[in-house]
Amino acid sequence: MILADLQLTQVLRAVGAGRGPLPPAPPSGRYAVPGLDGAAPVVRRLARRAGHPDQVADRLVDALSTLRPWERAHVLDPLRRAVPAPPAPGAPGDGSPAPGPDARFGEPLVLGSARAVQVDGTTCGSAVLAVLAAAGDPVVGLWLVAGADVSRGASAHVVTEGEVDATARELETSSGRFAALQRLLQARTTHAALGPLPWPTGLGTPPWTAARDARYADVRYTHRIVAGEGTTDRVLASALRSAAAGVPVPLYTGGDVGTGWSTAVPRHVVLLAGVSGPQEPRTDAAAPFGGRSCSVYEPSSGTLHRLRVADLLAGVGEDGEPGRGVRRALGGWSHVTWAVVPAGRAGGSRRVG
Repeated sequence: MILADLQLTQVLRAVGAGRGPLPPAPPSGRYAVPGLDGAAPVVRRLARRAGHPDQVADRLVDALSTLRPWERAHVLDPLRRAVPAPPAPGAPGDGSPAPGPDARFGEPLVLGSARAVQVDGTTCGSAVLAVLAAAGDPVVGLWLVAGADVSRGASAHVVTEGEVDATARELETSSGRFAALQRLLQARTTHAALGPLPWPTGLGTPPWTAARDARYADVRYTHRIVAGEGTTDRVLASALRSAAAGVPVPLYTGGDVGTGWSTAVPRHVVLLAGVSGPQEPRTDAAAPFGGRSCSVYEPSSGTLHRLRVADLLAGVGEDGEPGRGVRRALGGWSHVTWAVVPAGRAGGSRRVG
């Protein structure tokens, strides 16, 4: 490695920070994306898994039955993982242009009537944590999309009037609710981030408090530094296994010393939303995800990007050069530097880190 390629997270990892055993990936099948018909047994199971009592689950079922199909889809599958996706550019079978938006530039991620965009330059992590919570908890998704709080104030991810300066008028719209939730999560993740001291808001969300506050259904998280070892990186492979099992993973991105010391630290947060496509026979131990694609939510543009797993691991596009598609998915940055990975179920014994 030459100095220009150096990332400060690699230095931290070399001295022992952000290291440790990797938790096992969540079990396949347990976190399958539900169908979008809003079937009552599935909805109740999702609500209970997210920690809600039976009466909240019943109110959720009733509320979903009043929504239009597209609204119900936004609640039950905000990351559009159950929607058949066109092949990522350069993927096998990509012989003709896919209909709709140009896949190279992603598609808008919309919650209700609002595009899921971070509210300012410091809330990328908060936006990712908000979308992560909504994807694993239809009670949160329902509130963001339709404004109905079936938890009646009990959900930790529903903002009430007066909380974090939220006004009644702001909470009337999907965009206002998403903005208020970002402020709430920013306040939580900056609180007591340096022992008893707060984290400076202008520096965004530190990975360790993102891991502390991240929730997806009944999953808790820990954090690990990404070593930057491309197709053989264990942390990225763990993140991909988790996403393939149905549990999204927040990823921190950044640059290297070659573009300035200030870019060699984690600068942005995106969400590895899912992994799809058939897995090819494993002929190369360095490429366990051959032939598969992944989806990444990028909050500064409010966009869901689909790309080849191989490109995400290698950091290059299908043309063999620094991939513009990968950079768009990573918010303009070139590397994944840190990952907030699942660490077992809430209250379980698999907690690591």
